[in-house]
Amino acid sequence: MKKKLLIVLILLMLVLSSVSFAEFWESETINALDTRIGAVKEFNIVNLILNGEDVIPDVPGILYVLDDSTRTLLPVRVISELMGAEVKWFGETKEVEITYENNVILLKINSPIAYVNGVKKTLPDSVPPIIIDYEGISRTLVPARFISEQFGMDVDWVQETRTVIINKEKQIVSDVYFTMENRFPEIRVKTTGEVKSSNFYIAKDNENDQLVVDIINTELSSSFNDYFIPINLLYYDSVDVSTYKKGTQNTRLSINLTDTRGYDVFYDESSKELVIKFINSANYIYTDEIYGVDAVVIDTKESPAYNVKFFNNKIIIDVMNCLFNYNDGLYGSEGSSSDLISSIAYSQFDPTKEYGEDEVVSRIVINLENETSLDEVYVEDVGNKIIVYISGDPLNGFDYYKTAQDSSQLSLKFNKGTIVKSELLSNNNLRLTFDKDSIDIDELDIDIDDSIVQSFTIDKNSSEYNIDILLVENTEYEILGNESSNFFLNFLNIDLSNSKYKDMLIVIDPGHGGKDPGAIGRITGVYEKTLALKSSLMLKKELEKEGFKVYMTRSTDEYISLYERANMANELNADLFVSVHINAHTNSNANGVEVLYSPFTTKRSDVLAKTIQNYLVKELGATNRGIVPRPNLIVIRETKMSAALVELGFLSNEREEQLLQQNWYLDKAVNAMKNGIIEFLD
Repeated sequence: MKKKLLIVLILLMLVLSSVSFAEFWESETINALDTRIGAVKEFNIVNLILNGEDVIPDVPGILYVLDDSTRTLLPVRVISELMGAEVKWFGETKEVEITYENNVILLKINSPIAYVNGVKKTLPDSVPPIIIDYEGISRTLVPARFISEQFGMDVDWVQETRTVIINKEKQIVSDVYFTMENRFPEIRVKTTGEVKSSNFYIAKDNENDQLVVDIINTELSSSFNDYFIPINLLYYDSVDVSTYKKGTQNTRLSINLTDTRGYDVFYDESSKELVIKFINSANYIYTDEIYGVDAVVIDTKESPAYNVKFFNNKIIIDVMNCLFNYNDGLYGSEGSSSDLISSIAYSQFDPTKEYGEDEVVSRIVINLENETSLDEVYVEDVGNKIIVYISGDPLNGFDYYKTAQDSSQLSLKFNKGTIVKSELLSNNNLRLTFDKDSIDIDELDIDIDDSIVQSFTIDKNSSEYNIDILLVENTEYEILGNESSNFFLNFLNIDLSNSKYKDMLIVIDPGHGGKDPGAIGRITGVYEKTLALKSSLMLKKELEKEGFKVYMTRSTDEYISLYERANMANELNADLFVSVHINAHTNSNANGVEVLYSPFTTKRSDVLAKTIQNYLVKELGATNRGIVPRPNLIVIRETKMSAALVELGFLSNEREEQLLQQNWYLDKAVNAMKNGIIEFLD
């Protein structure tokens, strides 16, 4: 049995298309072997969106020329399996069998004849299934029209971005309303049948957050009247309903929130409604060293409510009113690099016995190497994160945070009224001195570098604490609450306050992420998504030092769809959009930097690309591959502002793969991008 299963798996991997990730994402074409004619050809590639989600197969869909006509061919297995079909390959006869909703479809390679439930049919335009071999991977491609006809799907073609959009059949939206009947706040959308959706969330400073939900392939009923739905409840402001066309016609809900909220979107078959449930979710769990202490960080979508329990060498964190999105909510356990933590287990927890059947609980169990007492563990929530310090709280009563783009605050919570002496040791070095019995903080060096404060150094001697604060040049401060138990130090950087860029918003888009690693280093195996995020976070920091407002399409390892990345920038009315990527090529000698732009923009994107490219070449001493027009790339074509996609080097080149993992090299690349952006905007 095991041997048979292994053979089936190998055959499926060798011949049929599967969901994986490739290096052609930023390209227009691929060179691949057309096995029908036994020759290598250049094919124009197409983007593929299925039910609102990007599909990134290891061999892309292509435009195929046959008998002087061009057809769109798509990988059959990736689409079939994403739709829930079962796919089998018969190597001896070169046939593919697809079972979908009790229908059996039999295809034969290079033959335009198919059998559907035993009935003979000719494929659209008599185009046969074709095996295409790309970089040693062989996949079966079929006409896009075949998908629509045999699977009952609607297929649309967007010429501008060369995108095939495949959706369930169109449905009608007849009502949108807000309800609290099911314990959690919900927005429900009444439809005529099952619908799919895509969504993105924009967290805004000093403005309402915005959740945008696109209900795919739908139109509003002719009797629909409520295009603006006021809610006027805590956290919830209003819902705007509109029609949005992204290849197909969609219904767009723009939900305005007065605070950051988690959410879950699903289709309720029983009521025929799309449901947007506002509930927290746990999305990432990782270990980190924070202020010199080992810690576990649980990243949620909103300010969390949680319970903490201890049992022998276990710390149990129950996040209340929370869905467990990490690992799809399934039980899992991971090791840890910390010497204090043996493993971290997690799952969506059955709350029936402990909390009641109506509760929704995500449970995280931190297994320690040794039994630990309560006073050695400190748990706090900071923003949307729960942080579990394994060796106590190193900053007991010490708290520093930014209050605005140009200001921040240090607070010290003493156990009694305390006199704090302040002294300027130099122009930028402020020392605070106070009695050591008034607070219990570890001796630490804390690097801040947020364009306001550079660092804190906490020291103590036999009688007192000294906190040395290294200020960024032109940072002013104000002391509040001296001689009380609550001490505050407000900081304001004058350069940031007066920056000519303070009203300019730049959207940085770290390429790939989540399910899509992008290119993969051939020597070290490093992922493009990892380096793109790291360099994007560095670029954000440098731009903020100049006074810019900066928004990241992603700041963690998650996948954001291509249209949604552009939509975020458009909804924010950004001044500039920069997507950061790392290149790859089948030729390992390919090297250098290049910047991509859309030739169909009126926002001088070519000038932006050239300016950034010039600085990259100068700063890195890299090969100048020039600026490259890419008319079909969604993220730079669909943005309404100046936009560029930067390729910082090649992970397929051994030397550049090593360089791109060096901080000093990324520092140079980031500095070049920053200078290019500033020159362009000046």
